[in-house]
Order: sequence, then structure tokens, then C-alpha cells
Amino acid sequence: MYGGAEGHPMSVQQAYLDFELRIEDLGEGRYRAIVVDMPLGEGPSQVSNDFRLPFAPDELVHILDILGGRVRVSQAELLRTARAFGEALFNAVFAGPVYTVYFSSRDRARTAQGLRIKLALDDAGDLASLPWELLRDPAIDYLALSRTTPLVRHPRRLVIRPRPVFRPPLRVLVMISSPADLPPVDAEAEWQNVLAATAQLRARGLLELERIEDASLRALQRTLRAREFHVFHYIGHSTFDPATGQGMLALEDPFGDGGSVPVRAEDLARELSEENTIRLVVLNSCQSAVEQPRDPFAGLASSIVARGVPAVIAMQQVIADDVARVFAEELYRAVAEGLPIDAAVSEARRAISHITRGTAWAAPVLYMRAADGMLFDFAGQKQARPHVPRALVVAAGVIVVLALALLAVLLTERQPSTPPPVLETDLVVERIEIFPKRPNPGEKAAVIVQISNAGPVEAGPFEYTFLEDVLDPNPAGSGTVERLAAGENTTLFIPHVFSWWGAFVMEVRIDTANDVREVDEFNNFRRSPIVTGDGPLALTFEELPDGTVVDESRPLDPATFSKWGIRLEAVPNDDPACAGAVLWIVVHDTGRYLGTGLPDDVTACVSLDVQVVAERADVGGVSVGYLGEAPGEYTLAVFDRSGAELDRASGQPIASEGTLSVSASFPARLAIRRAVFSAGAGATRIVTLALEQPTGVLR
Repeated sequence: MYGGAEGHPMSVQQAYLDFELRIEDLGEGRYRAIVVDMPLGEGPSQVSNDFRLPFAPDELVHILDILGGRVRVSQAELLRTARAFGEALFNAVFAGPVYTVYFSSRDRARTAQGLRIKLALDDAGDLASLPWELLRDPAIDYLALSRTTPLVRHPRRLVIRPRPVFRPPLRVLVMISSPADLPPVDAEAEWQNVLAATAQLRARGLLELERIEDASLRALQRTLRAREFHVFHYIGHSTFDPATGQGMLALEDPFGDGGSVPVRAEDLARELSEENTIRLVVLNSCQSAVEQPRDPFAGLASSIVARGVPAVIAMQQVIADDVARVFAEELYRAVAEGLPIDAAVSEARRAISHITRGTAWAAPVLYMRAADGMLFDFAGQKQARPHVPRALVVAAGVIVVLALALLAVLLTERQPSTPPPVLETDLVVERIEIFPKRPNPGEKAAVIVQISNAGPVEAGPFEYTFLEDVLDPNPAGSGTVERLAAGENTTLFIPHVFSWWGAFVMEVRIDTANDVREVDEFNNFRRSPIVTGDGPLALTFEELPDGTVVDESRPLDPATFSKWGIRLEAVPNDDPACAGAVLWIVVHDTGRYLGTGLPDDVTACVSLDVQVVAERADVGGVSVGYLGEAPGEYTLAVFDRSGAELDRASGQPIASEGTLSVSASFPARLAIRRAVFSAGAGATRIVTLALEQPTGVLR
């Protein structure tokens, strides 16, 4: 930290946790959101969610025209459109396991300064040009509007440049380009706007402005070579040339009649990247944030970031003068006060929202590759020591000596009795592991928890609970630790079966009833991410999910597999006598298998279809292991809710045993038709039924 011209203390550096999300274009309107980084410790290698945009093409064009100001609507309609767009985009991208780890990351970030949302859009195709700054978490607000959830675009390419020590004031170089052959830019009015926006900062010695009179690339080169600047601020025209795939600025021709000279993004980036002190570029021009899907670094902003400038702010739509003035004032104030650049942009966005009820605050787009958002090394700036008169120092010393003497007398005269110390212990959840590390749904696993007693006295009994996922408040397991001596630790082995594919954040809490008096209650819980394996969810009929071993034939309770969101039902045929048929688990000398029958007669109605209802999500495929009473061709077919066939597989079993599999993108309700065979009547016995991972979950 340092003191400004008036001794203004800078803000303490904010420590954000990072949540990085990469968006990939899979083609044919399909996209994938992949969590690249998250603050949940040593987590899964890849958590992803496949999605489609929740808008029809024509609908999206109309929405973007409204948000971009190309279609005039009332302010109320603009706000409704922005909110609906932001929430729909958030719900599509942050779905399934991505939302699970985002929610847990946000929860963990409460102990820090916030959660930085990084969007990697290099491979996002057309989605790179969406106004992502309007992403809105329905449970909170627009992410980009809060300093606790700053949103940045995070280009992949990076030239690592050292971070210089910051010595105030913040020096801003301003270029205002108004070529004669383009719509006029009132250069003097723009300059006065910048002066007005920074007047207080300049008066306090926190910021200096300098203007390049000749808005040309050569003048920029000479100015940067001659003096040290921290920020380059451009005001003028910019455009994107689809023919060359390049973003360009319209600078002035110093040798002609004042006409425009198109300057490519890479040419501007080359000059700015020559000087390490340039840490921020602000492009106040229309289309400066527009990207080209095939080459995202052809855009002006990302081209500059790719060459090592740690942060670039560009505008994805034209903003009014008063908006630009407020944005610049709050942005530069926050940067000069030592805030990370993403936090500074969030502050500037909120300042805009205070003066307008529209969505102008979403116009700025921040491209950032500074690891922690800090553009300068504030720690290297020494705090100036104020001059203190010697007489004042001597007087202060005398006062201190007298105060100590008086305190000694008082302590001698009064000797209060010291109460006996209250001994408190400290229970700590040290670690959580799971074995196997990536269990498949339905597979028996063990949650291994190590607990220690770091206090001086024995503790116990105390309770513990285990949550499969922090999004589900219902405990998946609980128990009691009877005794834990001082300085000792114990290990809990909690059996558990994960119910579905995905990413979970497990949580273990101890002393849930607060029976133990502790010096620290905040280390009584620990969370740990877990990603299930991608193997099938295999249902067998020898042991039920509640641990019951089947030792005699019994009708199957439809809720038997509800733990996994699965319901199995018998599908009646045209025979009225089979209208009340149910599923049976039949115990036979060859094992246990699933069949159909009447509630009181397992030998009747044995050849009915079995319907599988997946209540919690789609599945990616299904396999049936079966025993047939007669050799022949067996067919497994899958039908949708209307009865239309989706897929079919046939097989010729050997020794009356076989497995049939079908795979497709199924709806939630599956109808599996079996026992279609050519060798005569007889029961088809289902030995195993395996569901495959849904499309787009942890692929």
C-alpha cells in the first residue's frame, strides 16, 4: 500500500478464488461448458455440461437487437429482456454438475473476497460474441455487477510479463481519433469529458493525463518511447473487417488530408506491448469487443491481451457521454486505490447503474490475464514516514513511563483472585477421502474421514453427519463417536452408494448437536469434491439398495430403486387377466432374476414388458442381461412416451444367455420391450439391467 498526494491509503489487496469455465462449440448447435479451475481443492479432472442455447435463432437475433439498442423498446421491456436473457443463459450453461461445483465454490468464497468468474471463449464459436456480462444467477443477481463475483473474459494465449512496482500517480495516455472522412468525433468535447471524469483524482495527485494531439500510430510509438505510462485510453472509431478477419482502429493519416488510416489490431498490440509499464488499455469505441468466431484473437481487445498486456476493457456497444464519464472516473479511482482490475470494473459498472436504469453497465467487456487481477506491485511501494518533532517524541516517552509506573502501583495494591481456567477441547475434521476414488453409481464405496482432538481434554460422545452433496440438506449417513482422547485421532469409515453420475461436493460435520465445548467451532466440517466414474449404473436383484439380501421370491416394490431415481413397472398386455400384473424378484437355483407375474402368482403373465422410468434425468443407453427359456432371437426395443420406437437390438443367445444393449438420447421415460422371440412362449428373465451415463455428464 502507499499514500497518495494527501496521504490517501490504498485498499487492501483482495484475494479472490477462481472459477474458470471454458465454452466449446461442438457443432450443430451443441456446446459444452467445462470447469477448468475451481477452489475446491484437488478436485475432478473435468466437470462439464453439454447444452444448447435456450433461444430459437430468430428469437436470439431479436433479443440481441434489443440489448444492443438496434430495436427501440421501453426501458421496462429492456430490463425484462436483459434479465430473462441473463437467467436463461446462466441456467443453460451452469446446469448439472457445473452448477454443483459453482454453488460450492461460491459458498467457499464467502471466506475470501469473492469468486472470480473466468470465461474462456476461445473455442466458443458464435457464442463468443454474446453479451456474457449479462449472466444472471437467479438466486443472486447479475454476476458482473458485484465485486464479489467479477466476471472476466480469459483468453488462452499469454505472453508473461513482469509486474512493475507502482509509483503514483497513475499515468493515462489518451488518444482521440476523429478522421475527416468518418462520422465526426467531437475531440474537444471528449477530452473535456475525460478531464471532468478525472478532476478529483488529478487534484489529489493520484492520476495524470496526457493527450496525443496527433492520433496516429507513429505518434503513439514516439510518445510511449519518450515517457512512462500505465494506461492507454482510446476514443474513436473501430470496426471488424470480415474480409480479412481483423479488428481495426480508424486512426488519422498524418501525411494526408486528415483522412482515416485503418490500423490492424496486431499493429496496435505490437506498439502497446513494447512498453511493460502499459498495464491497461481502454477502448472506448463501437465494436471494439467484437470477436471473429474462427480466430478469436483477430479482435482488437483479445489481440492486445495475447501480446502480454494484462487487461483490456472494450465496449460491445456505444455508450453515452455521461455513462463513459462515470465509468472512467470510478474505474481509474479504483485502480489507483489498489483494487484488482476486475473488482475496479465491477465498481465502475455499479456506478453506471446508479445513474441509468438501463443495461449500459454491461457494455464494458474486460479481457484479463493478470493472475490475481493486480496490475501493479503495490507491495513494493514503501510507505512514506511522516516527520515527527523530537520534542513530541520525548514527551510521549515520559507519558509512557509514568503510565507504566502507575499501572505497577495499582497491580501491587489489588491482587484479584484468578478463576480456574475452563478447559476446552478442539475437534477437527482433518481430511476426507473416498474409495474407490471414482465410484460408479450404485457401486459400494467408503467415505473415509479422519477426525482429531487437538485440545487438552477428552471429548465424547459426539455425533457426526455425512452429506452426499451440499445441495441436498438430507444426511446420507450419521453416527456417534463415543470417545476421543486429547491429542488422538480416529478414522470413520462411512459406507455409501452414490445415486447418479455427476460431480458432488461431500460434506462431513462433527459435533452436530454442539455437545462438546470447543475453542473453534469452524473446523468441525470439511467439504471435498467427488466425481463419479463413467461406468454404468448396474441394477441386480440379489441385494437391494437398502442392503436387504433377497433369499425368497417376492414382488418388487416399485420404490425399491427410488434412491437412484429409477422406477420399474410391469406393462400390461391385451389380456385382461394380466391387468394387475407386477414385477417379481424370483429366486431360482440359477440365481435371482426379474420377471413378471400376478401379485399372488409368479407363474402367471410371465412375458410382459418391463418399463423403466428414469425420474431424475435422461440416460444415455440401457443394457439387459437375460436368460431365455428357449433358444431363439430376443429383441430389446426402446420406446418413447408416445409409443414410438427409438431403438432396437436383437441377439441370438448361446446356451439361453445373452446381453442386449441399445443407446440413444432418451427422454426421461423409457419403455423396454422384451421377450420378442421366435422360439415359442416362455418367460424372459432379466438378470441385470444397466443404465449408461447420460449424454453430456462428465464425458
